[in-house]
Amino acid sequence: MDFFEAQDRARRATWKLVGLYMISILLIIAAVYLVVLILLGYGGQVPPDASVMERVWFPDVLMTVSTILVIIILAGTLFRVAQLRKGGSAVAEMLGGRKVEPSTRDQQERQLMNVVEEMSIASGLPVPDVYLLDNEQSINAFAAGFGTDDAAVGVTKGTLDKLNRDELQGVIAHEFSHIFNGDMRLNIRLIGILNGILLLHIMGMIMMRSAAFSRMGGSGRGGSGGGGQAALVMILLGVALLIIGYIGMLFGRMIQAAISRQREYLADAAAVQYTRNPDGIAGALRKIAETRHGGKINDGHAMEMSHLFFASSFHSALDRMFATHPPLEKRIRAIDPAFDKENEKKKARIKKRLEKDRVADTARAGGSAPGKASGQAASESGTAVPGIPGIGADSAHPALRPEIILAAIGTVDGDRMRVAGQLIERIPVKLREVAHEPLGAEALTIALLLSGREPSSEKLPEWYREESGKELTRLTQKLLRDLKKGSREWFLPLAELALPALRQMSELQYTQFRETIERLIRDDENVSLFEFAMEKMIVHQLDTAYSKRKDPKIRHYHFKTLSDEFAVLLSAMAHASESDTQAAWDAGLEPVRELLPGDIRLLGPDEYTFEVLDNALKEIAASANPVKKYLLSSLAHSISADDQISARERELFRAISIAIGSPVPLGAF
Repeated sequence: MDFFEAQDRARRATWKLVGLYMISILLIIAAVYLVVLILLGYGGQVPPDASVMERVWFPDVLMTVSTILVIIILAGTLFRVAQLRKGGSAVAEMLGGRKVEPSTRDQQERQLMNVVEEMSIASGLPVPDVYLLDNEQSINAFAAGFGTDDAAVGVTKGTLDKLNRDELQGVIAHEFSHIFNGDMRLNIRLIGILNGILLLHIMGMIMMRSAAFSRMGGSGRGGSGGGGQAALVMILLGVALLIIGYIGMLFGRMIQAAISRQREYLADAAAVQYTRNPDGIAGALRKIAETRHGGKINDGHAMEMSHLFFASSFHSALDRMFATHPPLEKRIRAIDPAFDKENEKKKARIKKRLEKDRVADTARAGGSAPGKASGQAASESGTAVPGIPGIGADSAHPALRPEIILAAIGTVDGDRMRVAGQLIERIPVKLREVAHEPLGAEALTIALLLSGREPSSEKLPEWYREESGKELTRLTQKLLRDLKKGSREWFLPLAELALPALRQMSELQYTQFRETIERLIRDDENVSLFEFAMEKMIVHQLDTAYSKRKDPKIRHYHFKTLSDEFAVLLSAMAHASESDTQAAWDAGLEPVRELLPGDIRLLGPDEYTFEVLDNALKEIAASANPVKKYLLSSLAHSISADDQISARERELFRAISIAIGSPVPLGAF
């Protein structure tokens, strides 16, 4: 599925969500209004021969009920949305998740982090925060966030205990599909909407308890009469709200089902495409089907967040009509048409018995189980991977096509997953471990910037030594020496691996770190494209993590308002070409010529600075997806003009794609 189309489809689904939300509010208002009329005896105030409309039409009562209910429901919605404004991490913490440290030594957690990191590097997505629901023994997982830059992936403890690596990879690939397709933003808004609707149910319970307590207190003091009657009315109103709250629950499940069910099939199919291993995700679904409680989540937020999960986390009498997920058997058959439930149960029993015998034999022999799980990427030598241009080599693929580059955005496949695993394995263990530690990640980022300069620098600036302290200075200097011995292909993956550790900084620490990065880049007055790409990767993504607003506002819907910014970006890409600058400009202009004014021209290198380039990217980032797609199409045509791609072109394209939130996978060009 086209990445930009999927993102826009998710945005359009928001209007469907709003429509269902408004219908549910209107029906709730109508139900509460009728209850109030009955309890307060408004029907007895009209003549016996009055029409039905005259018996139920009291505008002042309707206005009062409507105002109160709208305030309550909107307050509940806005409160939950405000709670979740931090993005994916807020959702994970609300569910009781514990953030997995990137440097974890736990074997299961390390395997989980490895799978997530491989998927991120293969897809071009920032490495998300990873959370573990320690108290949940079922098999389940979720992805949450407003976009690719603030996503969080969570899994239950049961997922790590019961799935092998291939199955875990299939589940994570499913969740990454939700990130690519823009489902997360919609899901977070749905959580807020459900909280507003269900608030009436909660208020009904509070009113019943308060009224009951008031009557008990009143009888103890000898109170009676009007006070007791008022308490009775409050109890009845509380019961009515409780019942009406179930209307909210019904509409909540309807909305969840309308939004979620088809998306689960799409995410399952995408997981097979990403991993090229249908047995992985099918095996995970089978294991859920075989357990008594399936993917049940015990946390109190399981119902309102059921649509987030890999498998249904909450079961009720409404499941038959309004289940948030398709039946497990149908999902398995969609992946494996030969699936048969009874045969699978028999196979599972046989497999369990054989596994028990194998463990017993191993114990008797004094040996141990194999160390690596099936499907784990092994380190391989070599500099290039057949069929995937640009991996492990500085030269480009000789038959580069812009359509291939665009089609790769927002996707990943089995080859790239394998290559990502191999690339990570080639990076020395010490460098990977440093990337997972907060202090080490900070030092590594500085060392990468200095090593990537043209020419590279092995000497730390004096001001950095004075301001950073002995420990950070010593570690940075050591990493500079280590990187000099290594390969340039490690640099960007190492920067991506460092992101989760860098997100652990406090806001003050990040502010200081950001100032250091900017000063370091501009210190030599010769900003390279690599430094610019690194700054976009690190600073842009961390800015999003520390920002109060996770859901950026779109300001531009057409190229006509962005002609100056487009000229800057295409000119920079044309000058990055190592052959014919004018030919690269003309090729890039061709697919968007009709969308731009006629006076646009190629700018000289002295007509724009990196600051101007940065400002242009900020405006493009605030554009609708069609604008972003046309921009990347233009840049891809520019790159392809000479059937070659230079390291400068690759780094600039990557920087631009990161800055505008359009992930370019490993080896897309």
